[in-house]
Amino acid sequence: MSSNKKNKSRSKTVREREQSQKTAGLDEPTTADRKRERKQIVKFVARTLEKGPSGLRSEFAGMKRFNDFSKMKAFKENQEHGKNRYKDVGCLDNNRVKLGGSWPHEYIHANYVATPTNPKRFICTQAPLEKTCADFWYMCLQDRVETIFMLCNYTEKGAKKCFEYFPTEEKPDTMTFKEKSQKVTVKFESSSSIKFRDSSTAKVTKTILTIEGAGCEKLKTTHYHWIDWPDRGVPTADNAILELLEKARVSKGPIVVHCSAGIGRTGSVVMIEYVMDQLLNGQNIEESDKILQKIREQRNNSVQTDHQYLFVHQVMLNFFEKRGLLDENTMTFHKEFTEQYSKCVL
Repeated sequence: MSSNKKNKSRSKTVREREQSQKTAGLDEPTTADRKRERKQIVKFVARTLEKGPSGLRSEFAGMKRFNDFSKMKAFKENQEHGKNRYKDVGCLDNNRVKLGGSWPHEYIHANYVATPTNPKRFICTQAPLEKTCADFWYMCLQDRVETIFMLCNYTEKGAKKCFEYFPTEEKPDTMTFKEKSQKVTVKFESSSSIKFRDSSTAKVTKTILTIEGAGCEKLKTTHYHWIDWPDRGVPTADNAILELLEKARVSKGPIVVHCSAGIGRTGSVVMIEYVMDQLLNGQNIEESDKILQKIREQRNNSVQTDHQYLFVHQVMLNFFEKRGLLDENTMTFHKEFTEQYSKCVL
């Protein structure tokens, strides 16, 4: 083989390997990847460790949550129609999802949320109510949603948090939801427990569903139900959420994420993917408070607690360490951060 052909073949192999890693985000990095990634993460890591958990909690406390109802007119108008789960969890007008086509109305408590390279990477929404199940599934049909993250349970601490909106292995019968003259059917296909590559305590059920109706093309979607993520709390900061995001990243349509209100646990997942999106696309990782502000401008009051804000940072630090991107000195500071983090979130 000629020298030119060898070089071209070698370049192609490197490009293919890099592209594979960029898509997955969790594969073993090459030396070139490590150098590039170190440049991207060094400021993020340094800022995070310098602030420490106490500094991050103070930073979060400075970003007050509030509702400006002048920017949520549709939300206010639909209050009396029983389409909103909580009166104090608003839905911004500027980027809300609008139901179109033949659907009887356009309102649903849901917002498109962008990552740096995808203007509609997520749809953040409240958990379906009995009155909004049809709306939810029509939204999935309309936006060709291939992945759904459910981060809550139907009942938590004795309170109803979500309506039973999809068939499960225990109740596999096809479900039909109606809104005036329109209807959507959701058919159970299969179900399994996720086995994570890395050791994790997370309990996540994967269910394959087929949705059809309302004049839309039939859709197959993957539903991930994270069973043990506590309300207003955090799960173990391992790679589980990153593995799920890796699986979802191939989705062409928006990824639907909901907890109960669709802002706390939901916002935490979105913030993690925002950081990953910048990392995987060779961009500098922005400062955390600026990232959260950008997310909140799209989904009001995203990330509800300082524990959730800390969780995002701990997940990323653990990820960087696992990939060998922290030097020995930095790992010492990370260990101290982890000890303080553990005391905070207990």
